[in-house]
Amino acid sequence: MTSSSSSPSLLSGAALLLLLSASTTHAFTPPSTHHATTTMSSSSKKTQLHLSKRINNKISLDSPKVATMENYGSTDNTKTVYCRCWKSETFPMCDGSHMAHNKECGDNVGPLIVSVDTKKKEEEEAVVEEEKALATPEKTTSSPFSKLKSIFQKGNKEGPTTKEKLAKMGLSALLSYGWVSNMSYAITLSLSWYTHSKKTGLSPLAPGQWKPFLAVYAGFYVFTNIIRPLRFGLSVVVSQYFDRFVGFIERKSGWGRKASIGVVVFLANVCGTFAAMGLGVGVASTLAGVPVFPPKVV
Repeated sequence: MTSSSSSPSLLSGAALLLLLSASTTHAFTPPSTHHATTTMSSSSKKTQLHLSKRINNKISLDSPKVATMENYGSTDNTKTVYCRCWKSETFPMCDGSHMAHNKECGDNVGPLIVSVDTKKKEEEEAVVEEEKALATPEKTTSSPFSKLKSIFQKGNKEGPTTKEKLAKMGLSALLSYGWVSNMSYAITLSLSWYTHSKKTGLSPLAPGQWKPFLAVYAGFYVFTNIIRPLRFGLSVVVSQYFDRFVGFIERKSGWGRKASIGVVVFLANVCGTFAAMGLGVGVASTLAGVPVFPPKVV
């Protein structure tokens, strides 16, 4: 009885001693450094990753942002090359450092090239100034007749005289005046052709009819010279459309102003003149009932 009752007590005492030993050992064991090592390793990797992602490792590193602003004037260079690789010794201008970088790293970076067409800008501003100089109140320019009336008024308060307007408009006025003059000659030719054909019943191209036709034409020609101021007035009215036509050709084709003016001269003053003369002679012959080309005598 005594032996059996003491056995459980021994077992309980042994278990208590084991628990006390384990607690004491855990209390005096130094803390593990695994967590701190892991934290330091992660922070180092983040720092290295941050540095590897930087694009700019050279220019104004103490500045929160590197920005460049350029102002261009009408007399500045028309072409500027900017650095985009952040390696130029003349930043923000390019010095060709990207070529060595591309060769070393197999990259394909290149500069930013800015081109300013100051000449075209000046031409556009000149066109705007011309349009402003020709602008008159709507009430005085509501119809072509009122425009012509204001043109022939000398010393009026609405704007410059005819000569002054033509001088300001320059080449546009010259083109329009040439076209108006050619159209007046085409009309003169048509009226002379009709008058001669109706009077003689023969075409001016018939044998022996050229001199009588020239006499009729001379009479109409004198009349067109008398009304020359009217041609000047019409050229002022039409010049704005010539200027718009030149601008249209220039925008659509991408050519320069001189080339665009050449195209307009060819289309309007050359092709247009021959087309007007041919059409006028055809209409005059039809109305007179006399064919343009006389029949061949067999």
